[in-house]
Amino acid sequence: MRKIFIGSSKEGLTIAKKLKKTLEKKFPLFLNCKLWTDGEIFSLNKGTLDSLTIASRKFDYGIMIATADDIRKSRKIKASIPRDNVMFEMGMFIGSLGLSRAFLLVEKSATLPTDYNGVTVAFFEKDQQKSLDAAIKKIAVMIENTQLSYNLKPVPAAALALSYFDNFIFPLAKKRLKDKTKFTLKVLLPHNLSNIRTTILDYAKKHKSEEISVFDDGGRPRVNKLLGLKQNYWDIPTTLSTLYKLINIVLPSNEIGVEKDKQEWIEHELRNFKGTLDVLISQCDACRDNVVVEFLKN
Repeated sequence: MRKIFIGSSKEGLTIAKKLKKTLEKKFPLFLNCKLWTDGEIFSLNKGTLDSLTIASRKFDYGIMIATADDIRKSRKIKASIPRDNVMFEMGMFIGSLGLSRAFLLVEKSATLPTDYNGVTVAFFEKDQQKSLDAAIKKIAVMIENTQLSYNLKPVPAAALALSYFDNFIFPLAKKRLKDKTKFTLKVLLPHNLSNIRTTILDYAKKHKSEEISVFDDGGRPRVNKLLGLKQNYWDIPTTLSTLYKLINIVLPSNEIGVEKDKQEWIEHELRNFKGTLDVLISQCDACRDNVVVEFLKN
């Protein structure tokens, strides 16, 4: 079952309940609809913003109902507008889920922020059931179009770093500590993630090394040991290939060469990866003073 969050103002709650009933009837085995009033969204020990942030990440869809509840006067012109919190929540869900899974159901008399110019939304006329049914149907069709697919949310680099630490750095450090062997490990992060395997081969040629098993049993994890030096190791995390593939799926390339936006995103995630490892290493007695993380020089 996919989870869908339905938000509204108090004035729009009747429409929210109608939407929930319609969607659950249409998708009885697919959707689990939760209203903002159900008591599962806003926890007693968490603030509203914290609860909404969590909700925008754990739900598969979000629908906000923008009814004309307030009056705004701007440049001497009055307009009926949705509640600020409804539009704010919509922005959070768009940021987390994207426009293909976050939807706005709008009362036709409500004036939307100019940021929504050009964005397709479902409008309905107040007190006209056919109009509301038609608007809900539009959203139902969009949900149905994604029924056989899943939203690919970017995996935080911190999660990859945690896995890398638990499955490689810590086992190596723990084994050497058990053997009472002094060691050094350099974790090297390349700026270019397009072909990490080639980067590893190039670095190995310039720094004569042999790949050995951490536990001396021929299995994994494996690490590169510098030849002629006692217990000096290096590694370029191949897990960063996952990060690169994910960014390419979320932000597909349509140009040849370096794309500024994509490279800035990669650099941001690499900084998070390094920062997370630095913290984990500093908290590990077997790793501290033995493991360093640094960027490869171009």
